[in-house]
Amino acid sequence: MRTLSLMLILAITLNCFSQEKTNQETPSNVSDEIAKIIKSNTTDFPQQTQLSIAVINEDNTEYVGVIKGKDVLRSIDNKHSVFEIGSISKVFTSVLLSQAIKENKLSKKDSLKNILNFELKSGHEITLEQLTNHTSGLPRLPNNIMFMVGGGLINPYKDYTPELLETYLKDQIRLTSKTGERYAYSNLGAGLLGYILTLKYNKSYEELLQDNILKPLQMNNSSSVLENIDNANLVKGLNAQGEVVSNWDFTDALVGAGGIKSSVFDLNKFIRKNLTDDVIYNLTQQSTFTINERLDVGMGWHILNENNDKIHLHSGATGGYFSYALFNKKTKKGVIILSNVSASHPKSSNIEMLAFQILKSLTK
Repeated sequence: MRTLSLMLILAITLNCFSQEKTNQETPSNVSDEIAKIIKSNTTDFPQQTQLSIAVINEDNTEYVGVIKGKDVLRSIDNKHSVFEIGSISKVFTSVLLSQAIKENKLSKKDSLKNILNFELKSGHEITLEQLTNHTSGLPRLPNNIMFMVGGGLINPYKDYTPELLETYLKDQIRLTSKTGERYAYSNLGAGLLGYILTLKYNKSYEELLQDNILKPLQMNNSSSVLENIDNANLVKGLNAQGEVVSNWDFTDALVGAGGIKSSVFDLNKFIRKNLTDDVIYNLTQQSTFTINERLDVGMGWHILNENNDKIHLHSGATGGYFSYALFNKKTKKGVIILSNVSASHPKSSNIEMLAFQILKSLTK
């Protein structure tokens, strides 16, 4: 689970997206330009790589599916296929916070010392807003996450329980920077926010997700619980060498940071909700911290300031998957890409590049 790459910012700044010529087949259900863009960014991916893409252009959504086999890219109908979406889950968690704010159950300025019923070793002043925009000062992950036991590196979050999270907060927490002063991407921060919401509502993260987002939007193929996904619809994740890897399991301790599984058909509904004038979704899109002159961050969303436009975006990366979602609310255009390209693949950033190239093609 990671955030916007320096490579992407540089590419956008220079406005020079490169395209390689390949001998792959052209996907039959897309424009020639988008087909070329897809091919140029998938050359180096392993066999059995799948990309599931939704291209949002005002009132129309075009679904594009491709699979790589024997060095040939073929069309496939995979708009209902399910992938891990990784850190795009953080935006869903922020929407759940926005819902709680609307219901006057929480405020984004509430601090941890006023919410948690136990004493923290440090970080008492951290606010919920700072958990959403990565300015809390919390490290990327808690140092007591047991990577070498249970699920191990293959399934790193499986055995990290709420009890371990609370132990970390009580006895081990150590901030990496002063709260509120610096942007430092933290899966721990977003996961902790999800856990706080479960305590506030006395419900599981999955129940909150279903009640407030998935069921209202009829995202019927989405869940934070792997067992709820029909295995026939689940695309297997691949490592950098193209071998099938384990899916990631989460407990309520950190599921809010990256545990959701979904399809582009479902995510299209989520992005389209973000394109409407809805008070809950609007709140997550507002800038709460300026990272640099071109990039802000809101409650979950990163916000790229591009030619007087604002592009909201988030990536997601797990052991066997890479995802990307971005949209321009003013033009009502957006792109969603789900793939079973591993975060550890040396060309996984091509998914980011592909998303921006497709969005750029829509504005010509």
